[in-house]
Amino acid sequence: MTEQLFPDDSDKLDPDKVLAHMQDPKVLTRWEGTLREMVEIAEAKLETEMGPAATPAGLARHVVFAICDTLGGSVIYLPRGELLKKAMRDAEIYREWRDGGVQPVEMVKRYRLANQTLYAIIARQRALHRRSEPDLFGFDEGTTH
Repeated sequence: MTEQLFPDDSDKLDPDKVLAHMQDPKVLTRWEGTLREMVEIAEAKLETEMGPAATPAGLARHVVFAICDTLGGSVIYLPRGELLKKAMRDAEIYREWRDGGVQPVEMVKRYRLANQTLYAIIARQRALHRRSEPDLFGFDEGTTH
């Protein structure tokens, strides 16, 4: 029945076009934000569930359930390979800078990046994290006071 309504055209997808679209800043921001959200969900769940009786299998189930409970029903893109490694590196750079007080000069050496690249990563990550914060002043509603 589903095949009649929505024919399977996945074999007609042009991988080059799909990958080119993945570089679109809006798409990148969306999946980077999803990864950030998944990491935050996992961290929160592990924090509440870890204890002397915790097992790796039990923790894994709790984390997966928490992610599904929060993001379930959404269509999300999950990167792999180099894109995933880069996104996770960028999130770690931001966390070190924001929470750990590590100076960018130290991270330039450790991550073998140019100053401009490191500052661009921090700026992009700040924007991602800012979007997830609640709007306390009503700016999203178009009201200016």
